[in-house]
Amino acid sequence: MESEQPITSPMFTNSLMMEPSKKLNGITSIVRDPSRSAVAELRRLSSMSVKKDLSDLQIPTITENAEDVTGLKGRIRLQKTEERRNSRNWADQQRKNLQAYEYLCHIGEAKEWIETCIAEEIDPIILLEESLRNGIVLAKLAKSIEPSVVRKIFTSARLQFRHSDNINYFFAAIQKVGLPKIFWFELTDLYEKKNIPKVIYCIHALSHLLSRRGLTGRIKNLVGKLEFTDEQLHLTQRGLDASGVIMPSFANVGNILSAELNEPEPPHMEMANTIKASEEEEKEEEVINELSEEEKMAQYWSENQNAIVRCQAIARTHIARKHLLERRALHEYSLPFIVRLQSQIRGWLVRTEWNNRLNQMEKLERWAVNLQSLVRGALARSKFRDRFSHYQKNVDKIIKIQSLYRAKHAGDAYRSLILGNNPPVTTIKNFIHLLNDSDFDFDEEIELERLRQAVIQRIRENNQSEDLLNQLDIKIALLVKNRITIDEVLAVANSKKRIRRLSQLTSPQSPFSLKSLDKVSHRRLELYQQLFYLLQTQPMYLARLFFIMNKMSFPEKTKKLVEGVVLTLFGYAQNAREEYLLLKLFQKSMMQELENMDSLQEFLRGNFMFMKLVVHYNRGAKERKFLRDLLSPLVKQVMDDEFMDLETDPLKVYRNLINAEELRTGLPSNKPIDISQQDALNDPETRTVFIHHLQRLRKETETFLTTIINSIGKMPFGIRYIAKELKKSLMSKFSKESEDSVIKVVGHLIYYRYLNPAIVAPEGFDVIDTVVSPMQRKNLAEISKMLNQISVGKLFSEDNMYLQPLNEYVAYASDRFLKFFKEVTEVGEAESFFGIDEFDDLTKTNKPIIYISPIEVFSTHELLMQRLEDIAPQPNDILRQIFNELGEAPPIEEDLSDTATKEISLTLTSRLALEAMNDPDAEIKHLFVETKRFVLAVMRVQNGENLLDILIKAVTDQDEKIYAEICKNDKKKKERQPIDGSNDITEMKFMDLKKLTLQNILRLEKEGKIFRRTNYQEILNAIAVDIRNKHRRRVQRQKELRQLRQTLVNLDEKRVHLDDQIKTYNDHIDVCMQQLTTKKGKKHRLVLPFTRQYFHIRELQKSGKVPRFGSFKYTAQRLREKGVLLSISGYSTFDKISFTISSDEVGIFSIEASYAGVPVPGASMELRLEDLLQSQFNNTQVMNLFDGVAKVNVNLLIFLINKKFFV
Repeated sequence: MESEQPITSPMFTNSLMMEPSKKLNGITSIVRDPSRSAVAELRRLSSMSVKKDLSDLQIPTITENAEDVTGLKGRIRLQKTEERRNSRNWADQQRKNLQAYEYLCHIGEAKEWIETCIAEEIDPIILLEESLRNGIVLAKLAKSIEPSVVRKIFTSARLQFRHSDNINYFFAAIQKVGLPKIFWFELTDLYEKKNIPKVIYCIHALSHLLSRRGLTGRIKNLVGKLEFTDEQLHLTQRGLDASGVIMPSFANVGNILSAELNEPEPPHMEMANTIKASEEEEKEEEVINELSEEEKMAQYWSENQNAIVRCQAIARTHIARKHLLERRALHEYSLPFIVRLQSQIRGWLVRTEWNNRLNQMEKLERWAVNLQSLVRGALARSKFRDRFSHYQKNVDKIIKIQSLYRAKHAGDAYRSLILGNNPPVTTIKNFIHLLNDSDFDFDEEIELERLRQAVIQRIRENNQSEDLLNQLDIKIALLVKNRITIDEVLAVANSKKRIRRLSQLTSPQSPFSLKSLDKVSHRRLELYQQLFYLLQTQPMYLARLFFIMNKMSFPEKTKKLVEGVVLTLFGYAQNAREEYLLLKLFQKSMMQELENMDSLQEFLRGNFMFMKLVVHYNRGAKERKFLRDLLSPLVKQVMDDEFMDLETDPLKVYRNLINAEELRTGLPSNKPIDISQQDALNDPETRTVFIHHLQRLRKETETFLTTIINSIGKMPFGIRYIAKELKKSLMSKFSKESEDSVIKVVGHLIYYRYLNPAIVAPEGFDVIDTVVSPMQRKNLAEISKMLNQISVGKLFSEDNMYLQPLNEYVAYASDRFLKFFKEVTEVGEAESFFGIDEFDDLTKTNKPIIYISPIEVFSTHELLMQRLEDIAPQPNDILRQIFNELGEAPPIEEDLSDTATKEISLTLTSRLALEAMNDPDAEIKHLFVETKRFVLAVMRVQNGENLLDILIKAVTDQDEKIYAEICKNDKKKKERQPIDGSNDITEMKFMDLKKLTLQNILRLEKEGKIFRRTNYQEILNAIAVDIRNKHRRRVQRQKELRQLRQTLVNLDEKRVHLDDQIKTYNDHIDVCMQQLTTKKGKKHRLVLPFTRQYFHIRELQKSGKVPRFGSFKYTAQRLREKGVLLSISGYSTFDKISFTISSDEVGIFSIEASYAGVPVPGASMELRLEDLLQSQFNNTQVMNLFDGVAKVNVNLLIFLINKKFFV
């Protein structure tokens, strides 16, 4: 068969060997048409080899160990390998491998050509299909061909649609060079990998086109020169099969391009025609073999005449080239001499021309200068007239530009002052006036301190009123229980009756005194001032105390005492400084509590001491106002709806419907009452009402939730900062927990501890002023329950199975609430918000003051001393130093703790500051502050590039005049402020001021505080800090004034409420008094004659000392039999010991003991009824009499007194 004949003619072989380069560029590609036979494929493959064997052609699975067909040299015989002996399609598989191999070779040809064009290495052949998708390589190719069409190549690593711009650049380039549309591919062919072979085909066509025009080199033929693995071939073939595209004919691309361009085929394309004519040459070969040798020679010369001519031309060219190379070698040998000769000639010519021109210019120099001056003058005047005219026409615009420039300059100066590290002198001078204290600022500072003291005093007065109400309530209850008269109750209510007890606290001889005019008391007062300043500014001590109180069982009274002391210490957070310090205490307490915790749930279950203080803090004026503004409209909306019922228990809904039916009809209902919840829910009417309740509950909950979420901008800073620090501490402690889990814990604090109480009990937080009915409170409780479930992010379980239909809404709302809680924690630092730094107390003229009672001081002293090892573990701790000087706390009797309510003021001072007075650094700091003041005065007079230039600048008379005028104005402004003559710079001359300033500067430089190499910039930086803080202080002061005034209004309202309650209690006491008065004198106690009591009364009557309310005498044996007397130490018999109990004053009983009628020394004392009642209230069973000599039963002694004196 002719189609199976191999191409093995000698002429074909000779033609291949004569022009191998043409052969390589003209090889036709293997057409990937599955319909072609394997024989045709292999015949075309055999034509690729220039040798007679298969050494140059390496195709895995095809040419490895391949053999020729027997009798047909150069034709590859398909072989069935061992791996494919069981496969019937082994020939087709090898054909496919051949197809994949040739396709990869064409990709390699395109890769090599592209790298040559863009002078850059691209991805390997196997990865080139994928890397071409983003169009980056094609865009670079387009830029190398037509740079004008490529603007900016998008080089993102991730494939995205913007990469299509790169492909469009390639389309624009091939359109501009004129590549026919038949070779183009679609955008999706490359971007979505729909037809990558067509893209390679387009690149081949482009290479042929550019090669014809001489713009690039030819694309090489690499078929048979590349090697690939079986896996690469199989993977490529699977990709071709999956795409389902028809492989283009790469061999005919040149012919098709010529046909499309209507151009003759280039010489290197003639190889294909030679291959086509090879069969005809085979036929002519037989005729040639029949000719004689001479005829063959003649025919050879005639047929190869042109070749001979070319050979001769090549020989002549070789000879001419040889002569040219010899001449060029001679020229290169003589080149240095020729260059030197030429340079000398050129130099002589240039110098001659320059000398001639210079001589000519010297002759015309004066004339040229005059001409140039005239021209310059004319040009300058013309330019000036044009500019002046332009300015006059645009004077308004110029003014605007100048104002904008000045504004920008001022803004830059202010930013340099605020944000810059080293503000220049000019910036400082522009803002020096901000440091001048005006009368308005001074008055505001006085008003602020007055309001602050008034707020603290008002809070303490209200607390005292509340304590008085509690005492009256307890005493009235004891009055009813113990049948006590109203006079004793009045003694408790009337504070004037307790003057004698209070005098113990203020007596100079008492250990409780802090106001005595002696050295010891004065030192004790200083130590207590230092102690409470340390507790206020160092939160670690109180945080450790809170931690200890949480871990150990302290009495509730001690906890209440600590709460009151802490709130007093921090002034109830009414001042910015104290609120800042209280927030820092909360922060430290959180960290202290979390150190010993293992899970988030443990923190949620904890009842921490600091959390109680947070609750108190959240009830401040700002927080209550926020709650009132936030919740008042919502709560009123719920309360105004008289028909709102949010009951979610089906059984209660069912019974309410029965009650409503009976009230409406007046007849008993036919429905049974005692049924289960499920049966109640099965009732149609109940189910309808129940569903309506759930819908209404969801609606009201959504209203509350939306309003709360939208209020984040108005939420007080304190609660947001606490939430932020709690989140930060929890994330640090439980790093493995997710952020959402931590946020839920924070949300529990925000909602459950802050918002929930105001919703459930709105009247207690001033949200509303009216009384809440049970139904309204039930509705609010249901809404609060829903919000709490949403805040913790938990769905309703079986415990609330009838609320489970709302679980979908709970899950949806929880995500919104969670996002809200995250935004709550996104707040700045407390230092920035309050404008407080570590030097704040040192720069203020007024020291912090607290108002606290002596008993609170001594109780705090005793409590801290008991736990000093845990609170201050370090031996050299400053707290230990203070307690070492203070010693043990003064002894406190139980009865004094309730009566010592008179406050004293403690001006808090820092122990470090006091110790710094003896420290050399303290003097340097004072010198630095004084030098800043001197520098400011100098800068107001003189200018300079930096502070050093100003300081070394000479003083003129004009400077003295300016400084004198400044001092005169300052004296008028500061007449009301006291001036120390030693530091009053207004009395100095400017020369003396500069001398003193330079002396201070040199001393500070010697101490290493400032440096000459920086031009003393450190002082300017300190002044800039003062200016920044001054402005911030003014803003903060206005805010504090508004807050304090509002706080006073709220406290006055509460005071009115407490006064009304006290009046109610007093009215009740008046009624009791009237009832008691009607019973007096009606009952007289009968005394039997000749008894011990009879003779005792007679003796009293003879001496004229009969007590007003009676006197009774008992033997110790009798009292022991009654159970009143428990024991007497030092006496063996009870018969001769007598006890006399008498009362001459309301509520005070005198107890005396005698032995055989003789008074026992030291066995006399006064016993107050209030002490007995308080001991009974405290569950005290035994009381000591006569310094522990006798012990009595408290309950039986009260019974005896009631029986003898009040019955």
